[in-house]
Amino acid sequence: MIRSIVTKLTLILVFSSLISCSKKDIKQSDVEYFFHDFYCFDFVKQCELEIVKLKNRDTIIYVNSSQNHGNYEEFHGKLTRINDTIYHVKPFKHYIQKGNIQMPERVVKDSVFFYCDSSLINKELSIEYLNGRIEKHRINSTENKIWINEKLFNNKQNRIYIKFNHKNPVVNEIVEIVSKYSPKRSDIIFSSEKKSDDFYVIINKNRIKTLSIGEENNESYGLKFSVKKVNSDKEIKKIIYR
Repeated sequence: MIRSIVTKLTLILVFSSLISCSKKDIKQSDVEYFFHDFYCFDFVKQCELEIVKLKNRDTIIYVNSSQNHGNYEEFHGKLTRINDTIYHVKPFKHYIQKGNIQMPERVVKDSVFFYCDSSLINKELSIEYLNGRIEKHRINSTENKIWINEKLFNNKQNRIYIKFNHKNPVVNEIVEIVSKYSPKRSDIIFSSEKKSDDFYVIINKNRIKTLSIGEENNESYGLKFSVKKVNSDKEIKKIIYR
C-alpha cells in the first residue's frame, strides 16, 4: 500500500512537472502596434489608416491606406537589431496600389483596366458605385478589361470601390481600394513590388519612425513614416476591429 501511495505521488509530481514545463514553453507572441490617428472622412467607406505591427521585434508589417486619395501600400520586412533603438529592415513582401495619377496605357470609353499579380487570377472582383450598386467580375489574368457603367462613373465627383480577395494583414477587413473618375481613365494597378529598398527604423517606448540614411534624386531610400505606439488593449481592439 505504501508503495502504491509512493507511486501515485511520483506520478502526480511528474505530471505537475510536465504541466509546469509546458506552461513555460507556451509564450505569448510579443506584438506591438503603432498607429497614426487620422480624421475619419464621412465621404469614404473606410477611415484613413497608417499602422505598424511588430512581431517579436523581428518582423514588421506596415499598412498605409487612404480611400480619399486612392492609395494603398502594404509592406512586410525582417528586423535586425543594430543597437538599443535602431533596427535594419529587409523587405520580403510589398504590395502597392498605383494608377490614379499615372497616365493610362490604354483608354477605352466604357472600361477600365485592372492589373494585378497572378495570385489573384480566378478570384472575384467587385466594383461598387457611389449609389451602392455592386457589379461582380472574375479576374482572368494579370491584365483585365472591366466594363464600367458610364451613367454612374462620369464626372470628377464619382469614384468606384474595388474589392478583391486580399485581406489587410493588420486590421480585420478586406482591402478595398478606390479609383477616382478621370476623363483619361487611369489604369488600376494592385501588385507586388519586385524590388524594395532596405531601410532603418528607430523604435522607442512611444514611437517608431524611419531613419533616412541614403538619398537619390533628393529622395531617401525606403519607406517614410513616424507613428505613435498604442499601449491600451482597448484602443488596440478598437483599431483592429474598426
